[in-house]
Amino acid sequence: MRAIRRTRYGGPETLQIEDIEDEPLEPGRVRLRVAAASLNPFEWHHMRGLPWLMRPTSGWRHPRNPGLGVDVAGIVTEVGTDVSEFRVGDAVFGPARGSLAEAATARAEYLAPIPAGVTPAEAAAVPLAGLTALQALRDKGQLEAGGRVLILGAAGGVGHYAVQLARSLGVGRVVASCSGRNAEWIADLGADRVLDYTRGEVNDIGERFDVIIDIAGGARIAYLRSLLAPGGSLVLVGGPGDGRLLGPATRVFAGLLTSRFRPERVVGINTTWSGADMAILGAMLGDGRVRSVIYQEVGLDGVPAAIAELERGHVPGKIVVRPEVSWL
Repeated sequence: MRAIRRTRYGGPETLQIEDIEDEPLEPGRVRLRVAAASLNPFEWHHMRGLPWLMRPTSGWRHPRNPGLGVDVAGIVTEVGTDVSEFRVGDAVFGPARGSLAEAATARAEYLAPIPAGVTPAEAAAVPLAGLTALQALRDKGQLEAGGRVLILGAAGGVGHYAVQLARSLGVGRVVASCSGRNAEWIADLGADRVLDYTRGEVNDIGERFDVIIDIAGGARIAYLRSLLAPGGSLVLVGGPGDGRLLGPATRVFAGLLTSRFRPERVVGINTTWSGADMAILGAMLGDGRVRSVIYQEVGLDGVPAAIAELERGHVPGKIVVRPEVSWL
């Protein structure tokens, strides 16, 4: 099969398409014919091997896993031992190992069926970004029905799902920030008010919120804390990624330290793979409460340039990778 591979850390030039053998299928896993995958900042961080905080698991000097990619939608072609959830021929989506390829393996317990009427591209866009948005709002933010939420960085992968999920979770008011060119479609996704950060509108919001989801990472934590209602929560999802040691985690640690003795909650998030949460997202995709906004679709040969664009930032929605032309 054809797959994106790398043997060293670096820029897009380190990524190559190679013909490789299928990896052995471990217990609890299924093999998928990949219909679509999608890109996240996760990919360029792993391509670069930055921040250094990730090296103990990704490999100190060289990538421990030469493959790349986690989001997948595909058809089960082989079932490992100890798998009862799926059978050959099932269409599924979720996290996989090395999904930027024509085939990949995945833990069956983390997958969910692709709902009828949902395309592989729409499903593949969801896993990491959708899970992050859901867990940030529900678990870390402890968002309740009728609450007020501010989403900073609403036009990206995580952000555009967060806007829709907040509305689906029954919040009373959704305020979102993005550039002016994205304002119309973010409002269409369910935002009651859209702030254009390029015009400085984030600096004078004039509202209080029960939950703030900060994906953009451009505003001072002290300022965001001042926008919280009593007992509110600030969830730090992203931030500037150029710190070589800790990357976006630098801001999370700073927020935790400076908020230790304050009444407002400041928390980070470490997304957890969950088949149950994938099923929740699948149900929302299936009934139209959530939709994937796809910025671009590329083949495997377009992955290096697409990751480079994602690394530069400000990609609206998701970039989807289609390793094959046809979908079975």
